[in-house]
Amino acid sequence: MAESVLSLATTLARIRALAKERQLDLDEILDARALAARTGVPAEVTAALLRGEECTDPTPEEAGETVHRRAAFLYATSRDANGRPYSVADIAAAIGAPPGWVDHLVSGGPLPHLRHCEEFAAFFGREPAFLTDTPAQALDRALQPAVRSLDNGPGDLLAELTDHYGLVSISTRGRTLSRTQETLLLGMITSMLSAEEVR
Repeated sequence: MAESVLSLATTLARIRALAKERQLDLDEILDARALAARTGVPAEVTAALLRGEECTDPTPEEAGETVHRRAAFLYATSRDANGRPYSVADIAAAIGAPPGWVDHLVSGGPLPHLRHCEEFAAFFGREPAFLTDTPAQALDRALQPAVRSLDNGPGDLLAELTDHYGLVSISTRGRTLSRTQETLLLGMITSMLSAEEVR
């Protein structure tokens, strides 16, 4: 079994134990569709990994396809501050890459040299490994905010957000969140703000 699958198995066991202890809805935490939408890993592969099924690591050819698929996923699902899709030219200018390089990366053309991949991932607020992670690694990474929020508990995380980041409140647009949703949301916000601090 690959190391990434073992790491994911450990993460899943921790989440299941903490969710049971805190009486949270495990199906909300381990929602295959929501995790697929965050990782770019196909929903059926995500669901299989959540069930504990093994997923073989990709061959070099499949790894190249993964880079294309994840780049196309970011390109297709991300929007600028005005809600518009990013253009290839805007991305290229922002990361200092030729527009043709970005176009090949997101369109599935011949895989370009990967020297700009770190900047491409960072442009969309993702870690460099987002484009190259195996499905198990991607899922494990996406579940880490849930582990942190379950470890801390909602009250601790809200205090951390207020004290450390100076946030006054969090708007849920009038929706009442379940305990599980609140725990996951606070963990995700903490994770995003921590990543911004590192930049």
